[in-house]
Amino acid sequence: MPAKEKYGAQPPIELLRQWIDHGNWYDRKDTSEIKLTDVLFMSAMGPPGGGRNEITSRFTRHLNIVSIDEFSDDTLTKIFGTIIDWHFAKGFDGSLQRLGKMLVQATMVIYKEAMEKFLPTPSKSHYLFNLRDFARVVRGVLLIPSTHLQEGGKLIRLWIHEVYRVIYDRLVDAADRTKFFEIVKETTQSSFKQSVDSLCGHLSHSGNVRDEDIRNLLFGDYMLPDADPRVYDEVTDLKQLTTIMEYYLDEYNQMSKTRMSLVMFQFAIEHISRISRVLKQDSGHALLVGIGGSGRQSATKLATLMAGYDLFQIEITKNYTAVEWREDLKRMLRKAGTEGKPIVFLFSDNQIKNESFVEDINMILNTGDVPNIYASDEKAEIIEKMQAVAKQEGKKLEATPLMMYNFFIEKVKQNLHVVLAMSPIGDAFRNRLRMFPSLINCCTINWFQAWPEDALEMVANKFLEDVDMTAELRGHCVTMCKLFHESVRQQSEKYLEILNRHNYVTPTSYLELILTFKDLLKLKRDEIMSMKTRYVVGLEKLDFAASQVSVMQVELTDLQPELVKTSKETEKLMVQIEQDTVEVEAKKEVVAADEAVANKAAAAAKAIKDECEGELAEAIPALEAALSALDTLKPSDISTVKAMKNPPSGVKLVMESICVMKSIKAERKPDPGGSGKMIEDFWGPSQKLLSDFQFLNSLKAYDKDNILPAVMKIIRSKYTCNPDFDPNLIKNASTACEGLCRWVRAMDIYDRVAKVVGPKKEKLAAAEAELSIQMEKLNEKRAQLKEVADKLQALNDNFDMMVQKKKDLEANIELCSQKLERAEKLIGGLGGEKDRWSEAAMLLSERYHNITGDVLMSAAVVSYLGAFTVDFRQECISEWHACCQEHIPCSDIFSLNATLGEPVKIRAWQIAGLPVDSFSIDNGIIVSNARRWPLMIDPQGQANKWVKNMEKHRKLAVIKLSDPNYVRILENCIQFGQPVLLEGVGEDLDPILEPVLLKQTFKQGGVDYLRLGENVVEYSPEFRFYITTSLRNPHYVPEVSVKVTLLNFMITPLGLEDQLLGIVAAKEKPELEEKKNELILESAKNKKQLKEIEDKILEVLSSSKGNILEDETAIEVLSSSKTLSEEISAKQVVATATEKEIDATRNGYKPVAVHSSILFFCISELANIEPMYQYSLTWFIDLYLKSIGNSQPSDDLQERILILNDHFTNSMYRNVCRSLFEKDKLLFSFILCVGLMKGKGKIDDDAWRFLLTGGVALDNPHANPAPDWLSDKAWSEIVRASGLSNLAGLFKHVRENTGLWKQVYDSATPDKAIYPGEWSRLAGLDRMVVLRCLRPDKIVPAVQAFIVENLGQSYIEPPTFDLMGSYADSHCCAPLIFILSPGADPMASLLKTGQDMGYRGNMIQTISLGQGQGPIASQMIDAALKDGSWVVLQNCHLATSWMPKLEKNMRGGDHTGEDQLQVPAVAH
Repeated sequence: MPAKEKYGAQPPIELLRQWIDHGNWYDRKDTSEIKLTDVLFMSAMGPPGGGRNEITSRFTRHLNIVSIDEFSDDTLTKIFGTIIDWHFAKGFDGSLQRLGKMLVQATMVIYKEAMEKFLPTPSKSHYLFNLRDFARVVRGVLLIPSTHLQEGGKLIRLWIHEVYRVIYDRLVDAADRTKFFEIVKETTQSSFKQSVDSLCGHLSHSGNVRDEDIRNLLFGDYMLPDADPRVYDEVTDLKQLTTIMEYYLDEYNQMSKTRMSLVMFQFAIEHISRISRVLKQDSGHALLVGIGGSGRQSATKLATLMAGYDLFQIEITKNYTAVEWREDLKRMLRKAGTEGKPIVFLFSDNQIKNESFVEDINMILNTGDVPNIYASDEKAEIIEKMQAVAKQEGKKLEATPLMMYNFFIEKVKQNLHVVLAMSPIGDAFRNRLRMFPSLINCCTINWFQAWPEDALEMVANKFLEDVDMTAELRGHCVTMCKLFHESVRQQSEKYLEILNRHNYVTPTSYLELILTFKDLLKLKRDEIMSMKTRYVVGLEKLDFAASQVSVMQVELTDLQPELVKTSKETEKLMVQIEQDTVEVEAKKEVVAADEAVANKAAAAAKAIKDECEGELAEAIPALEAALSALDTLKPSDISTVKAMKNPPSGVKLVMESICVMKSIKAERKPDPGGSGKMIEDFWGPSQKLLSDFQFLNSLKAYDKDNILPAVMKIIRSKYTCNPDFDPNLIKNASTACEGLCRWVRAMDIYDRVAKVVGPKKEKLAAAEAELSIQMEKLNEKRAQLKEVADKLQALNDNFDMMVQKKKDLEANIELCSQKLERAEKLIGGLGGEKDRWSEAAMLLSERYHNITGDVLMSAAVVSYLGAFTVDFRQECISEWHACCQEHIPCSDIFSLNATLGEPVKIRAWQIAGLPVDSFSIDNGIIVSNARRWPLMIDPQGQANKWVKNMEKHRKLAVIKLSDPNYVRILENCIQFGQPVLLEGVGEDLDPILEPVLLKQTFKQGGVDYLRLGENVVEYSPEFRFYITTSLRNPHYVPEVSVKVTLLNFMITPLGLEDQLLGIVAAKEKPELEEKKNELILESAKNKKQLKEIEDKILEVLSSSKGNILEDETAIEVLSSSKTLSEEISAKQVVATATEKEIDATRNGYKPVAVHSSILFFCISELANIEPMYQYSLTWFIDLYLKSIGNSQPSDDLQERILILNDHFTNSMYRNVCRSLFEKDKLLFSFILCVGLMKGKGKIDDDAWRFLLTGGVALDNPHANPAPDWLSDKAWSEIVRASGLSNLAGLFKHVRENTGLWKQVYDSATPDKAIYPGEWSRLAGLDRMVVLRCLRPDKIVPAVQAFIVENLGQSYIEPPTFDLMGSYADSHCCAPLIFILSPGADPMASLLKTGQDMGYRGNMIQTISLGQGQGPIASQMIDAALKDGSWVVLQNCHLATSWMPKLEKNMRGGDHTGEDQLQVPAVAH
């Protein structure tokens, strides 16, 4: 620090030096002087080395340098011994205090041994140790309280645990870990006088403790989740620990929107425990180092929950910059400082959009603060809040801003825990550790190893436990999963070694394998069982139809006589029914006459009855009203009336009427008026009457139908006619008398009605008696009629039954005939399918048995092998298949296509542009079956073309990361279920894509949603995402590769041959190629229809309930479907025959396609020589088309093939040579020559390999026969060359004829010399191999001669630069690019060529690129697009940032035919 820039200077140091030298700086805006006065400069730095740079002496000459040595052993013992003594004085046993002193010495030994034995290297750049590591061990020992530490053995185990956590956890490989275990073992014995075996014997089954056994030694505070406080203690029960961890995981999943599907195997538990230990300590920070998918973030999230802390993570968006980063940091620091909340800041290296992020984290780790992060108002707010916090906590601090801010920093250090998740892949990790030392100094480092075998096994068992298979088979599947994982890891190392291509195997890959296996196994099992069931049901229906034919024929024969017999019985019944009907009709007439008389009498009786009831209806309501009025009277009301001494006249009047009604006589008394006459007085009798308790009841029970006429006469003459005898008037005198008055009046009304109704009732009784007599007679006759009618009905019922029986028989005969006809139709139509269906059902049964192994292999291919080339992929599959066949049922020959492929879908893919070779088909299958979105390595654009055609009908959206609105397009497509193609990505993907790649959806209201950056969008299940890169050999780090399915879509020879054959056939025989393409489409359509028809037939057969022969609709559907199927099959036979004829003619040009394909792969190899030598398939095909058009025509096919091959080879040689450095042109000719000869089988691969490498150098057991002229190296090569089939015995001949061979060696032209003896016949590569051994300096002329002999003289004479020829080979979308040597300038030649072609004046625009020239160049190009002029861009190397824009113009521009872009650039 600080880093040196391009020219070796250190700008910050230079600025400081300028100030020390001159006492001022300059303002960058107006160049005014900035002076600093009264400043004392102090600085500190580590010694140079280990990533720290030397400081220029021009700066150090101004400073007094003070060196600080490392602390001596005594000083360290004093420091840490004091701390340990202070701790163990707090209630610990005295023996533990003595052990504490030994513990400090033991830690010092470990610390020094670690610094000595584990030195930093480029791959182990984190092997740096300092006093903070010593302190971390001691601080770890201090975590356990006296209540839980009573014996010395436990203290030593705690110490072992802590040194393991601080030092062991960062170690990279097994050798270092074993070495550290031995150091700890020796130190424990020497310092504590106790062996590790005695202390930790309970951790090992054998009692002999090994390094792996120390994995079981765990301390933590998480065993009692609800304890307060939680105590750091030894974990003694690992099973209980697993249960506790699963409890925490369940709790996390209940609280979090995104669930974690973790298996709590020991490896995961160990890492969670390690992180928990770090979080328990103040200023505890962790650096988790491991490849993507190793579980770093999952372990941190769970450990955070266990500690009860808040998790803080930044969300990367497309526009996330340093401004947003600083805002996030401020929010986090305020939460930890002012709010006092414990926070875990989880930050991964794929979130580093700017290296300044790491610089800020470096400062937070070291000081708990980022300099100048807060504005003055924000700082004032913090200070204000901290004053309140200090007051609340009772801290007696000065309320100065400085003290409060320091208190804030102290709180941040106490509450903030930074956990960094970084990948060790590439140089970035090493560079960051070097640039930012706090990443090591302030963090406990935890290196995530590859999962051990027990972890792989436990995970597989856990996920496969619910799969329907035997325990034995499940065990074999788990074993195979482990084999896949390990073999791909080894294959990846080999892949890197041989092809220099990277592929990473991560735990995520393993999980994807298991989950893919589960998903695909269920899918394929269901699919096969469904298909088999449909075939079996179809066969059952056919067998049933066949078995029913004879049964139905017998049934038809038996039904005919029964039909005749039934017809005769029906006719007899008809005669009998006619006779009985006449008798019944006569009886009906008699009964009808009697019924009429009876009805008349009944009507008269009813009229009288209705009249009586009508008149009674008038009296009854009044009577009922009177009775209800009586009900309302109470004994008290009666007593009131009775008690009256001088009652009102109304009361007397009512009571008189009551006495009259009751026939009670009045008392005769003298007239109170003094007339002297005797008058009748009813009041005395009334009082007596009222005294009767049954008075009211007697009125209610009054015999209203038999009232004496004399009584009614008195009532009518004296009372009811009296106006005072009105209930409403009486009411005023007495309410009781009102009711009695109403009763009297009701009796009057009723009696009047009864007198009228009485005679009518008598008349009614007489009428009813007469009616009864008539009804008896009528009923008698009705009974007779019923008897006759019942007899007739029985005959009719019998007749109906016979008629129905006859109809049923006729219907049965008809149905039987129809069923016979349908059965014959069904058997005739589908009978031919019986054998095929039977075979298909049998094959499906066998396939169902083998599907477990096939799907397991397929899942491994999908999860692991996408990134490999065809040879590596096939090698893995062969190895796996051999192992799989031993224990798991699987097919004899494994094919991904046979297991997961769908022929109709694959045909559609090929029509859309997928190459026809099996490798490409497998890629297509992987794309459609992988759980993760595909990232296709597609340098030739094959995948791009395929995806665009395949998804065109679904409105595919094509985006690039450079598009300004690509996130908006992606959001819309996710929401509406449209496919998206992200093309042209580099080695890094935008972090905003992570939720899409990981499919981090969550449910809300039953709908799936996904958070993309700051927005939440609805997630459609129809959404598809494809990613392609045009990079030839990209290096995707695990953090990227675990999120996608990497697929190598580089074209194969077979796929390219098919494309080239199609192109040459279309050019040479356009009508045939057109017909061929039509037939391909027709064939695909026919096969699709045939498949759909068969599915329909089987569906109808399966879904038909009961007897299929009774389902006319089903039979008609089956019949029409079969007819259509036969028509299509006939068409397909014709189409296939025609296609074969076309292919026969078309394949006549196959030698051209094979030859051209070889040429393409020859030029593809040039990229291994120089990265610039990369040629696109588009360019190659364009050249191929031009060559076909420009070559000499011929009617003779063989001659035409030779012409095409020669012309294209020569054309490609000239074009490629134009772009090669001079030194590589001969090498290219040689590669071309050998490639073409290989294609013809004229090259011995062993000889070719030997010529290139000289063979594998081993110890040479044969002594050099002529050391005076033959070097040992040359002799060793001769001995190794003798192992080649054509050179067997060479070294013996050389040994026996050294003189003859010396003549060859001494020859001026050994490449033309004749070799001695039998070796004179050597030619070609074999001759060059011998020359390589003897005189490697003459290989060049030998190669030239070899090329002339096999290709021709022109291939060793590269063409001179021809500008017009180059122009002719280019076009408006393929510009000319000049790679210039210093001093070369093609401008004059370019301008002259332009003038010769008519481009003068403004028709040729030139611009020298540099800062700010890009937009001007864009305007020039836009103008040239319209008017067809030339644009010359000079010095392109000075505008590298503008090159992507230029590329976009070249790819997406709508160019006119005349527009041409010339791009000169200087090679650099």
